[in-house]
Amino acid sequence: MSKKFLTTVLTFFLINIMLLPAATHAATLNKTVEGMLGFSPPTGTTAKGSTTYYNLVASNAIDGSVKTTWNAGGENGNIELRFPSPVEINFIHISTNATPPRDIKYTIYGLVEGEWKKISEQVTQSLSATNTITPPIKVQQGTYDGIKVDALGGASWLAINEITLGINEPIDLKGQPLDSSAKLNWNPIKDAAKYKINYGTQSGKYSESITVTKDVDGNYVVPNLTNGTVYYFQVIAIINGAEMVISNEVAVTPNEPKTTEPTTPDNPSTGEPSNPSEPGTTNPGEPSTGEPTNPQSPSGNRAILVVTMTTGLEKEFDLSIKEVNDFIAWYEGKQAGSGSASYAINKHDNNKGPFSSRKDYMLYDRILTFEVSEYSK
Repeated sequence: MSKKFLTTVLTFFLINIMLLPAATHAATLNKTVEGMLGFSPPTGTTAKGSTTYYNLVASNAIDGSVKTTWNAGGENGNIELRFPSPVEINFIHISTNATPPRDIKYTIYGLVEGEWKKISEQVTQSLSATNTITPPIKVQQGTYDGIKVDALGGASWLAINEITLGINEPIDLKGQPLDSSAKLNWNPIKDAAKYKINYGTQSGKYSESITVTKDVDGNYVVPNLTNGTVYYFQVIAIINGAEMVISNEVAVTPNEPKTTEPTTPDNPSTGEPSNPSEPGTTNPGEPSTGEPTNPQSPSGNRAILVVTMTTGLEKEFDLSIKEVNDFIAWYEGKQAGSGSASYAINKHDNNKGPFSSRKDYMLYDRILTFEVSEYSK
């Protein structure tokens, strides 16, 4: 047997040994990985690569370090993680690199009762030559005995530095109708840098969207809506550039608040328009002058606040001086760039009617001017 033949056989044997599937055990507990979301797979997780190049084994992808890597020795391949006990997740996070830089397509599968089931859409992510922590990949929320990451494409060998798992809490979205607007409220989501608000006049079909920062969650007013029209809203949490958590849908119908004549404690409103022929009243068909309409103005530390809206509508409120000053402080604060987008003015018992309480929500960007007329002491 020639020396050349033996060399050829030995080379073939070594190459096949390097490309044999490898199964190893993770040495990590459920701990975080710097720069990545979620946690490392639990202790006892096994990692198996479809193929392995040299000593760049699959366990490197779950050792808690982004500086080690599993390399498939080819452009396509997959890595399987099997957990010691079922794990509930709704996303996974991958750290990797590529030389030369390229786009790669990932598809995630979950192990359920011994079968691999597709739990994500195919996601394309762009890799650079240096370590890239890609956007997290959303998967169908469920409890799995393992996961498999299948990767395709590119002109460089497939490599994965680290894989983490996690579950994001759901978004509980609530809506409240206002005049020509809707107030949305939702719980903050950990690691979300911003949120996208989708809305439209058809359920599940959104024609408009707004991107807001994480600081406004819980109190965001969507303006410029049509009163009497039903709008459907949905909020999406954006984490590391990826749309990760989608809220429930809420329906809100903006409406114009009913207005009544301004009243005083000595003359509570009946909720009916005043008779224009009576002295001291304002004709509903004529614009208000901003002056109190009841000739028997009470004495004390009170004032009439007249707010003129951008639509031309004037709203009058009989308030204490403290309430007026609170309103002015909110308006000036919002003008300086701080504070909420809306302000609630209490109409008190003198303008309550059959309700336990009534508040008029004023939107900052809808206010044109306001006037304060103090009662004489």
